[in-house]
Amino acid sequence: MRAAPAWLIAGAVLLRLMVYATLAAPHGGLVEMMCQFDCGWYERIAMAGYGADAEWPPHGSLPHWAFFPLYPLLIRLFATVTGLAAVPMGIVIANLCLAGFMLAGAAYLRQTRRDKAAPWRFVVLVAVMPFGLFFSAPYTESLFALLATLALLGLSAERPAAGAVAAALASATRPGGILLAPVFALHALATLQRDGLRALLPAAIAPLGLVAFILAQWIAVGDPLAFLHVQALWERVWRGPHIYLWQGMAAWDWSAQPSRSLFAACGLLGLAAALWLARRRRWAEAWLLAGAVLLPAASGLDSLPRYVACHPVFLFAAHDLLAPLHRRTAAFLLVALAALGLLPLLAWLGATGGVF
Repeated sequence: MRAAPAWLIAGAVLLRLMVYATLAAPHGGLVEMMCQFDCGWYERIAMAGYGADAEWPPHGSLPHWAFFPLYPLLIRLFATVTGLAAVPMGIVIANLCLAGFMLAGAAYLRQTRRDKAAPWRFVVLVAVMPFGLFFSAPYTESLFALLATLALLGLSAERPAAGAVAAALASATRPGGILLAPVFALHALATLQRDGLRALLPAAIAPLGLVAFILAQWIAVGDPLAFLHVQALWERVWRGPHIYLWQGMAAWDWSAQPSRSLFAACGLLGLAAALWLARRRRWAEAWLLAGAVLLPAASGLDSLPRYVACHPVFLFAAHDLLAPLHRRTAAFLLVALAALGLLPLLAWLGATGGVF
C-alpha cells in the first residue's frame, strides 16, 4: 500500500482549476464563474460582518446569520493580510482546504482501512466527483471536509483532543459539524474508566464552535438560534425529512429545473451509503452521513446533491466500493464520474440554480 504523493494532490487541484478557468473564459472568467449564489453571502459577511445590512429589505442584517462564521472569518483574515479581494481569497482558501482534505482523507483511509486503502484512487475520486466543483468554489465544502476528516483522524489515531479541536472548528463552519459532538461524547464514555476525567475534555471541546456562534447571535440579535429561524426567509419549513424525501420522489420531475426528484434521489443515495457503512460497523461514519442528509432534509431538499456528494464520509464509502476493483474497471468508473460531473458544471455555468 502506497500513500498518495503530494504531487498527485497538487496536480489534481491545479488541473481542476485549469479546466474551470478554461470553461469560465466565455462567462466572465474564473472568479466571476465561481462566485454564484451563497458565495455572495460569504463575501458580504467577510467584508462587512454580520451586523451590516444584508441588502434584503426589510430583513436588515438577519439573513447573514444563516451562514456559519469560520469560513468568512478566514477570508477576512487572509484578505487583510494578503491584500487580495474577498472572492479570489475565498477560492484560494477553498482549494488549499481541498488539497488538505485529499491528504487527510488518504491518511484516514490508511489508518482505518489498512491494506484495503487505495489513496491514489481516493484522490482521483474526490477530483472528479459530480458536484465536486463546490470544493473549489468559495463555499464551505472543502473546509468542512478537511475539518471533519481531521476530527475522525484524531479519534482513529488515539489523539482525541486534537480531533476535538477540529470538530469544534467544523461546528463553526456549518450545521452538520455539531454531529461530531456525540461521536466524541461516546468516545469519552468508552475511555472514561481507562483515562479518568481527562477523557471528558475532548467531549467538552467538540461543540464549542457552535456554542460560540450561538452566544454571538444571542448577544447580537437576542435569538441564540437565529441561524435556524432565518431559514424561513428561504422558504425552508421544518416538517420532517421523510415528508420532503417522499414528496421529491413522488414529483418525478427529472427534467425540471429544479428537479425535486433529483434532490430526493441524492438524499436517498446518501442514506443508502450510511446504511451500508453501518452494516460494516463503521458507526461514526454512518451517523455523520445519515445526519448530513436528515438534518437539512427536515426543512427542504435544496442543495442535497452537494451536501451528499461533497461529504467526506460519502467519499470514503465510494472509495470502499472502488478500492477492490480491477484497475481498468476502476479507471472506467472514474472517467464515467468525470463525464457525469459535466452536467452540474454546465448548469453552474448557466447559473440556473436548479441543483445548487
